[in-house]
Amino acid sequence: MWGCIFAVASVGVLSMFIIQYRDWIDWNKKFIYRVAPGPCKQVLTEGGSEDITYIGNDIVIISSGIGEGEGEGVIKALDLNTSQVVNMTIRGAPDRKDFMTKPHGISTWKDERGEIYLYVITHPSLSEDRIEVFKLKENNVLKYKRTITDPLLVNINDLVAVGRDKLYITKFFYYRDKPLNMLEMFTQRAWGALLYFDGKKVRPVVPTGLSMPNGINISPDQKMIYVSEFGTKKLLGYHRSEDNLLTKAWSYDVDTKADNIEVDQDTGDLWIGCHPLAFRILDSMSSGFGLTLPSQVLRFKMEDNMVSSVEEIYADDGSELNGSAAATYIKGKLVIGSVTAETVVCEVNYLSPSLPSN
Repeated sequence: MWGCIFAVASVGVLSMFIIQYRDWIDWNKKFIYRVAPGPCKQVLTEGGSEDITYIGNDIVIISSGIGEGEGEGVIKALDLNTSQVVNMTIRGAPDRKDFMTKPHGISTWKDERGEIYLYVITHPSLSEDRIEVFKLKENNVLKYKRTITDPLLVNINDLVAVGRDKLYITKFFYYRDKPLNMLEMFTQRAWGALLYFDGKKVRPVVPTGLSMPNGINISPDQKMIYVSEFGTKKLLGYHRSEDNLLTKAWSYDVDTKADNIEVDQDTGDLWIGCHPLAFRILDSMSSGFGLTLPSQVLRFKMEDNMVSSVEEIYADDGSELNGSAAATYIKGKLVIGSVTAETVVCEVNYLSPSLPSN
């Protein structure tokens, strides 16, 4: 009798896991309806724009080449006035073959003199990740300043600068070895982390693990840290303390796999590139059937640093934009980046009103 009970219970648990996992990879979703806020055009068709950020003067900075080989990553600048994209020149770069390998998340910091510093996550090897630091100069020039390394900087995904060489960082996986991190993902382990770099060393800033924390950014008033938790399809809000530790304030279900987060400094709204069909990502990671990656951009309208409503601004089945990783809104234009392929700029003909940022 006990054997029958155990067998029935095991079948029940396995069935629940299969159903849960089916929903987690979005196998239950059948269609992606194409949505556009206005006319859209591709300004890049290869190399990707895994992360993007606006630096003012109608210039968007792009990290490109996460799918390329050793030392082949570049930082690009998009001029929204002309739609021209150029490779930025790096001066004073260290003599390393793996310098700028697979650039990933980026963030900028403007100091009291108006000088802008750029922080770029790179993945030079299986044993470590690095953060390359540059100072932005005129004529699309980046002056190399330093390389940040630390034993905890493994599997890092995105970062946000909150001061000169002061950074919050997301650690996506615990294991670096691909079979192990695939197992970590398939079993939905919450072994990711949020880290803080104080200019000298890295330390964890939340007491418990997260399930594949991805994008990260900060509210205009510098009081709230936003994190997209890829593994749970949630957007998380954390209060910052004076010692830069984080306390979870809220979570918001988004029913999509949210990637990088950009913050509108005027309204406080969040613009997030998302992946609405997770099983397509798994196909891409495993070099499976060559399925296209659908794209989605969500605008999270914020009030008192909390989500008040959500709008779907853009969606595509992968034919125009293959896998949206980031999005930012500037003066009536929406810039959308993809992991390894296109970059798209759309005219935004209409947006619902938003409350001014406090």
